[in-house]
Amino acid sequence: MRIFHDSHNLKYRSPFGAVPAGSILRLSIDVETETEPDGVYLRIWHSDKEYLYQMTQGDNTGDSYFYTVSIKVPEKPMLLWYYFIVQENEGEEIYYANNSKLLGGVGEIAEAPDERSYQVTVYDGSYKTPDWFKNSIMYQIFPDRFYGDHSATDGKIWAKRPEYVIHDDWYAPISFNNHPHEFGPACNDFYGGNLKGIIQKLPYLHELGISVIYLNPIFDAYSNHKYDTANYKEIDPMFGTTEDFEELCKKAKGLGIRIILDGVFSHTGADSIYFNKYGYYGENEGAYRDENSPYRSWFQFTDYPNYNSWWGCSNLPNVNELEPSYMNYILRDENSVVKKWLKLGASGWRIDVADELPDEFIKELRKQVKKTDKEAVIIGEVWEDASNKEAYGEKREYLYGDELDSVMNYPFKDNMIHFIMGMIDADEMNNKMMSIMENYPKETLYSLMNIAGTHDTMRIKTVFGGLASDCGTQKLTSDQEETSAYRQKMMSMIQMTYIGVPCIYYGDEVGMQGGSDPFNRGTYPWRSVDPELRLWYKNLADFRNSHVCLRMGNYKCLYAKGGIYVYARYISGGYDAFDRRAKDDVIICAVNRDMEPAEVKIDLSDFAKNELRGHKFYALEQILEDPKRMRIVNNILNLNIPALGAQIFVE
Repeated sequence: MRIFHDSHNLKYRSPFGAVPAGSILRLSIDVETETEPDGVYLRIWHSDKEYLYQMTQGDNTGDSYFYTVSIKVPEKPMLLWYYFIVQENEGEEIYYANNSKLLGGVGEIAEAPDERSYQVTVYDGSYKTPDWFKNSIMYQIFPDRFYGDHSATDGKIWAKRPEYVIHDDWYAPISFNNHPHEFGPACNDFYGGNLKGIIQKLPYLHELGISVIYLNPIFDAYSNHKYDTANYKEIDPMFGTTEDFEELCKKAKGLGIRIILDGVFSHTGADSIYFNKYGYYGENEGAYRDENSPYRSWFQFTDYPNYNSWWGCSNLPNVNELEPSYMNYILRDENSVVKKWLKLGASGWRIDVADELPDEFIKELRKQVKKTDKEAVIIGEVWEDASNKEAYGEKREYLYGDELDSVMNYPFKDNMIHFIMGMIDADEMNNKMMSIMENYPKETLYSLMNIAGTHDTMRIKTVFGGLASDCGTQKLTSDQEETSAYRQKMMSMIQMTYIGVPCIYYGDEVGMQGGSDPFNRGTYPWRSVDPELRLWYKNLADFRNSHVCLRMGNYKCLYAKGGIYVYARYISGGYDAFDRRAKDDVIICAVNRDMEPAEVKIDLSDFAKNELRGHKFYALEQILEDPKRMRIVNNILNLNIPALGAQIFVE
């Protein structure tokens, strides 16, 4: 007996991917056997209910039987799971479920089908993410390390604490020292980057093609990273003033650039107006020093002076996120934290460690943010598949439609790096990415923050050079640097042409290097950049910004074997992926991660027939490299991809 179901194929699952609540889902299966089965059933289940549907036999060919069933999914957002049951004449039941890697697509016969079920994400049909964000290119800035403008203080950097280390030399190397209050890397050294410095560099970012700046925390805090918030309602004086922030938002808007802030709401700093462990804000102020403090109920004291802290870091006391006064302060008040900064010009929030925040808190956050600005974006820090993420024993509801607009796409980063570095082949990489496409609502999918690196990961150039995460400031050799540059071009090309929103970590576009924190947070090398790499990023950004199909078009994998990955982004029939009018366009992207050139032949017959539906598709032109023409002959695309090559072809 042969059984076959492919959840990525519309013949077997329609529509593909996540589905709106209350909609119709059709599921089908092929059964190849000498004797017609007694019955074929679909088992659908979720946390507290299960449903068994007898499937209807369709068109049969010889010993192959095709079964199908259409169901109405629940009216409430949830995760559904399904598998198939084939009953043989002898009464034996055979179970067909997801593959062993749980990636969707082609399944397998399974002995424990509950553990191998296919996932269906059911979401609120009214769920909508901001279109401006889907069409954007992001740039992440670690404020202290991007650029400093100290013209108002005669070039001097003001230090608000006497123990701060102020680097006179912008290009002084990053060092690893002990944290004054906690284990880990130093966080009390500063280079002088500030908001006025970012304002000065807005023309540079505009020229690069950037339309969104994501700022790591800028609120008053002890550290240089500012994830230990001291006062949510004040800009850290090392970075500037509220007026500077308003000026940044205004001038950025004039160049078509929006500002997104980092919201750290699962904990505060121990050194803060709220907790005040070290007495900086008054001898008898704050929750740690005053049991009658209005902030006392915010924190999780066990046996005073003991308290719960974020991952055991005593300098980051956890808060009771659902405590009413905290919810009012952060979310609900007319001048709450999230509302204040939106009203002053911010266009959204990146939510730090979303896993640490209760669903109820995130739902209220969304409600209050959208009430203030319905076009504001909410991005969650989630490192795994956010559709089925489990945290602290609970399945999270990030993507049901009433919480996040987007998440940081760490699976994208990891899968692309693993593929380019030869750890997995193209087929496995594509299957893993198809799993994300299958599990996420389309509104989320096209809003994903597609990263190559962040302030929490090693520099992408260092990764591609083959150095370990503990390499510190070790530089790549000339050979390593050459190889890394080719690999980074591959990664950035995929970033700029894939579904979702590409995000450049500051300095990646000019070849910054560095191992794990703090060496991934060096100062931007304004005096010594890689002009070729920067031009590559600029050309890619310009290309993305000029093609709607790269932002709102459909995706089709054309070839994924070994070290070769080829895919298309396209609009056909005059409509984009959201069924809105758009100009027909097709772009083919190809990478070869191997050290040898590759020749591949790709049959485009099905693609041209099914996806393009008559769209004129006859000639492709290579850009960003040698501008030679290539042609499709009898629907066969012949590609010669150079070693470590990244290519884009347009009609």
